[in-house]
Amino acid sequence: MVANERGQLLLIGGVAIAIVVFSTILFAHSLAVTDGITTTGSADTIERSADREASVERDLGRLAAETRGDDLDGFEGRYGNALQNYTRTHNRVVASSGGTYLNATLNESASLGNETSQISPGEIDDPDGGPKPKEWVVAKNVTRIAVFNFTFTKGHDSGKPFNITVTGSNGNWWALEVSLNGTGSPKNKTVTIRDSAPGSDIPVCTSPNSGPDSQDLMINLITGTCNQGSGFKTFSDVTKPPYTINVSKGQKADGTYHFAAIGTFPGTSYDSGDTEPYPVIPAVDTTYDTPSASYNRTVLVEVDDR
Repeated sequence: MVANERGQLLLIGGVAIAIVVFSTILFAHSLAVTDGITTTGSADTIERSADREASVERDLGRLAAETRGDDLDGFEGRYGNALQNYTRTHNRVVASSGGTYLNATLNESASLGNETSQISPGEIDDPDGGPKPKEWVVAKNVTRIAVFNFTFTKGHDSGKPFNITVTGSNGNWWALEVSLNGTGSPKNKTVTIRDSAPGSDIPVCTSPNSGPDSQDLMINLITGTCNQGSGFKTFSDVTKPPYTINVSKGQKADGTYHFAAIGTFPGTSYDSGDTEPYPVIPAVDTTYDTPSASYNRTVLVEVDDR
């Protein structure tokens, strides 16, 4: 059983204790999008339930972090299943005490964020194939990034190297480049990071560009790791959101990428179908049934992605 699955089981199992005692109003990393009283009851009744809701919403955020992990693909389905398990456990506990019943479901249309990806190795060009496909804007006005992964399979020689640049609202910038170096054959493909501070160039990983010893260079730009190795300085250490993210010399490296964020994915870079909704901040519909009231809320659940 992987660590994420163990974490989910521990969280859901802990509901049996957490639901019984609501003596303290817990801090909830969430924001109510909609409120509605659907049967009898009053606003005062709902407010008196704030401690219960805060605890539930805090659990929803922890559950989202556990189910997301480092895996972009299938998060919506995994989180939806986790919410079902959480709801069943919650309601089994309260069934014998006449407490508050809960229903929690993922609301994808109200969630915030989009994703784009290239799943087959190739030049990292503008998905729209615009007039300058090698120089393109990945996203701008980016306030939150959930997934920022590149896998580089090959570098191409001559001229300026492939480059991803993140520019922050504070005027600082951070860049990652893929270049070829060495005098032998094959040359090495090398990932180097640099930023607006002078003399900041740091090679972070390298591999032969071809041949039996060649390895793909798998970069997580959020955690600052290459092939699960030691960490390096990331864009969030240097810059401040909102970010603008650009690719230049897309023809100088082959690879794949996954990117999910809250921001503007410009039409100059993407056609319809090049991006899809992705719950960077998931919206969850919650319904509470008590002896005196039944009410619902849609909340945005904050997820700690670091």
